[in-house]
Amino acid sequence: MLEVLIAVLGAVVGASALLVSIAGHRHNVRQAERLAERERRIEAREREADQRERLTQSSMLHVAMVSGPSVLADGFVRWRLEAVNTSNQPLLQVAVHYDGVRLDAREVLPAGGALTVNLPTASTAGAPPSALLCSVDFTDTSGSRWRRLATGGLQPQAAGGGEAHWYAPVAPIVSPHVPMSRPDPGGIPGGPPPDFSTPPFAGRPMEPLSRRAHRPAVAAVILAVAAAVYLIVRYVG
Repeated sequence: MLEVLIAVLGAVVGASALLVSIAGHRHNVRQAERLAERERRIEAREREADQRERLTQSSMLHVAMVSGPSVLADGFVRWRLEAVNTSNQPLLQVAVHYDGVRLDAREVLPAGGALTVNLPTASTAGAPPSALLCSVDFTDTSGSRWRRLATGGLQPQAAGGGEAHWYAPVAPIVSPHVPMSRPDPGGIPGGPPPDFSTPPFAGRPMEPLSRRAHRPAVAAVILAVAAAVYLIVRYVG
């Protein structure tokens, strides 16, 4: 009888250990899923920060159509296209176009510099030129080629030689005071940029099994041991 009880006790303890192992494994799987989701969110935020940093200087070129009275005839309006570099870095190879025709160009547009170009007269008397046909091409300090539209959009140039091809317009960063450093989309605007040199979870050990995950398994072990002790005391004693 004693041998049977010892065997039962061993089986109960083994089953309890298995329950503990299963509970720990399930907890580790859930924790790994949570960490993976956090990593995905951090990577998405870093990609967004990289995109914002890439758009910062190109967004600082402000393009607008302005009008004024013509000096040639009373009652007529003359339209101009103004491109102002509000960044703190120069823009290179700046070219103003209207309907695909180059109107003016500058090899360098310094920080704070402006380029004003007269626009051609519209075919319809009294009608202003179309903003859809106005654009300014330029190269930022990173070597990327951009096209700023008078309608407000930004078009990055596709890589490759030959005739220039442009991607679909993207929304610029409107504020001219966006810091040039990598911003934190979830932080305070204008605050110090976060440190992206070290991943937030690099080298961080897996957290131990939580108390909540321990409780069911520990309770099962206690009940199993108590039942085995009761059986031994009753039948052996």
